[in-house]
Amino acid sequence: MKEREQQMKKKKIVMFGDSLTDYFPMEKLSDIDAEFINSGVAGNTVPEMKARVRYDVLSFRPDIVIMQGGANDFQMSLYRGSKVVAGQLADLGERIRRELPEVKIYIESLYPAYTKRLGNMPSWAKEKSNEEIRRINEEIRRQCKERRIEYVDMYSRLAGEDGELPLQYTVDGIHLTDAAYDIVSGCLHELLRDII
Repeated sequence: MKEREQQMKKKKIVMFGDSLTDYFPMEKLSDIDAEFINSGVAGNTVPEMKARVRYDVLSFRPDIVIMQGGANDFQMSLYRGSKVVAGQLADLGERIRRELPEVKIYIESLYPAYTKRLGNMPSWAKEKSNEEIRRINEEIRRQCKERRIEYVDMYSRLAGEDGELPLQYTVDGIHLTDAAYDIVSGCLHELLRDII
């Protein structure tokens, strides 16, 4: 009986990240038979995510964690390089797994940025490069492989032919429009289809 109850229980999924998670329109996942918890906090760096992981992830005892972060670390003037940002994300994934050995963890790539001018306003990503974002992503991919954590390539889903985030997918160079969230949602649907 207990085993049957566990089979019928909905999976609990925590989406953990910065503003790109915080602003995710959760109704786009309403057709997935799972309990979603959005633990995104706008403005968070990866160290700030680490500081709140116990309350915002571990306390929920999720079955699945989908982690996205690093955009604010990359935006900072004291950006510490691709290996540091990727290492902090992978370390955080490992910490969650140590505390919750049965949890399935996915770490998303950084999303592309639109680095050109937005009309009369500069993009939030001005003076940053998608080339460096790709370097960070390659390092995240490498560290995930080493630590046996699933890596999710959102970058290639969202990037245009020039490697930039298309203008119609962003409001300020970094944050996403509803159309871009449709693409992110589609990827999450594919990811979760076989495990829900």
